[in-house]
Amino acid sequence: MRTTMVSIRKFSVFFSLLTATVFGLSGVSRADTPANITAAGDSITMAFAANCTGNTSFFDLLCLLGGDQPRRSWFDGNRREVDSVHDKYKRLDPAILANKDAAESGSEMRGGSNNFIAQASSIVAQTNTPDHVEVLLGGNDICSRDCTDPANCGDPLYTESQWRGAVRAGLDILMNGLPLGSTVYFGSVPRVQDLRAAGLAKQASTSRVNCESVWNTFDICTIATSGSSLNGENAAQRLAAVANVQRRYNEILVEESAAYNSNSNGRNPRGIEVVADYVDENTASTGTFQFGQDDIDGGDCFHPSVQGQNIIADLMWNSNPDK
Repeated sequence: MRTTMVSIRKFSVFFSLLTATVFGLSGVSRADTPANITAAGDSITMAFAANCTGNTSFFDLLCLLGGDQPRRSWFDGNRREVDSVHDKYKRLDPAILANKDAAESGSEMRGGSNNFIAQASSIVAQTNTPDHVEVLLGGNDICSRDCTDPANCGDPLYTESQWRGAVRAGLDILMNGLPLGSTVYFGSVPRVQDLRAAGLAKQASTSRVNCESVWNTFDICTIATSGSSLNGENAAQRLAAVANVQRRYNEILVEESAAYNSNSNGRNPRGIEVVADYVDENTASTGTFQFGQDDIDGGDCFHPSVQGQNIIADLMWNSNPDK
């Protein structure tokens, strides 16, 4: 009887190992991973100036003027210094495909020509329609505006209603165009309100970086990077208002994701999964990460550095519903 029990235990262990291998629990492949992933995004997804380390010399500026560095993208960059989301997926299944063809520097959730509506339309029109879409938009919806209070300028920060409408408009296209069983995963709007402090710290640490000069010369997210009064709003007022709006935009992403995911709004009858990475201000996400001087590049002192791209990749992966 004792010998029989030992044999049963050995068989049980063998069966468990066999099951783990067959179903990919050992890391070879898994049935629930997507086949084709894509991204809707802006210059963060395009890794603008990611490896630029300075901006005071002619050669430094050549790096900045080089613009996008898609091979260093958090999403599908293939340079060894970035462990992208696609890299992480390929460790689960090397056959998983990825593209960010819809993404473009300067894109917004609401405004501009390549907003969420346009990118969603491009995604569903792809020859191999993806079954996993990651969306990281919103920074430019803040940076493109001139004030926080509509009484102070003609193009203030988008209202909650305007932002919600833009989110719904893009989602409606994806709900109708993605294959059954697909997932839409929202990364949260980054904390652009941190970038002035991070840039000033970076500027103080090396003579090769002058963030204030570049911000002023190229008009980079003036609403967040300027230390002066603009349209009757001083810097402290603006940054406080931007922080509040950035948080509300992320809360709206959560609210809309829940409404679509449950189809409580009747806009997702085909049951596409919709998830947001934001939870609250105390939970790690792309919208709660506080950028420091090493997390932004030294070219425009605004976009994520290579280190910052890796952090975004990790944050997006941690809450990824399809891994």
